[in-house]
Amino acid sequence: MASYTELYALNGTVAAEPLRQKVLVALCVKANALAKASPTAAQKAFAVGALRDPASYLSQVFNYILADYGALTTAAITGATDAQVQTAVNAAVDTLLGA
Repeated sequence: MASYTELYALNGTVAAEPLRQKVLVALCVKANALAKASPTAAQKAFAVGALRDPASYLSQVFNYILADYGALTTAAITGATDAQVQTAVNAAVDTLLGA
């Protein structure tokens, strides 16, 4: 289990950069999927915003993931596969949008 200090440190470490990159791409994938469905007004606003500037959502979703997956080790968090990151981002966006 990652300590709060370790989770906090992940935000500014080089080790977390590949994870941040994956989260950024996963945000675009989620936004694209929502845009293609029958989105609610909130989902549509997110999709438009995230496809325009995914970095504006990065910190919020990255922090959500750190909080939600804090029971894992930092190695497990930073070593997450693309599919694991996508699942985490999908859950974060759905939760934050109230879906």
